[in-house]
Amino acid sequence: MDYWERRWATNQTGWHRQNFNDLLTKHWPNINAPVNGKVLIPLCGKSLDMLWFADIGYDVTGIELAPTAIKEFFADNDMIPECINRGNYNEFSSGSFTILNGNVLDFKPGLIMADAWYDRAAMIALPPQQREKYIKQIAQQTKSGAVGLLITYTYPQNEMPGPPFSLEDKDVRILFSHGFEVEQLERIELEDEKGRGLSSISSSVFKITKK
Repeated sequence: MDYWERRWATNQTGWHRQNFNDLLTKHWPNINAPVNGKVLIPLCGKSLDMLWFADIGYDVTGIELAPTAIKEFFADNDMIPECINRGNYNEFSSGSFTILNGNVLDFKPGLIMADAWYDRAAMIALPPQQREKYIKQIAQQTKSGAVGLLITYTYPQNEMPGPPFSLEDKDVRILFSHGFEVEQLERIELEDEKGRGLSSISSSVFKITKK
């Protein structure tokens, strides 16, 4: 069983939030993302942020490896999804929501073609050696001009083993340097997170536009 599947299966989901992400609701209205289109949310879990996107008019396509998370999302929100086996993944859908149950790195190019995308904790959940493949997937599953909102965390990696993994601001710019425009919107120090034994930890928000 995958690391994240085990975490979901044993209810070790400390990253799950019981409300909308403040950085999402603060920045999304100002990044000129296409409206009323399709938004891609990789490693979506059962995030309530999916409800926020649906409330403002988006069709939501999530990708999630853990079936437990998908089932809980629909059950928690009083939905009974239709499930279709697509061969190497299962597709769960109800209303404005479609969640693909599979490895985010393995979907064929052009399957989703989203107008926008949102990453609160997906990229930092992956080992650093998988980041380039992840970005390639983002490029292959979004339209030209698609706008993304990326939220990252930076801390001394030697003080806390991943996942999640620290991601430096400069590395975001390097990783997205081909085929994307990168704009940093905010960087905040997270003083309340130092209780984990970290000497420092910060969060950064980026607007990333596909050329």
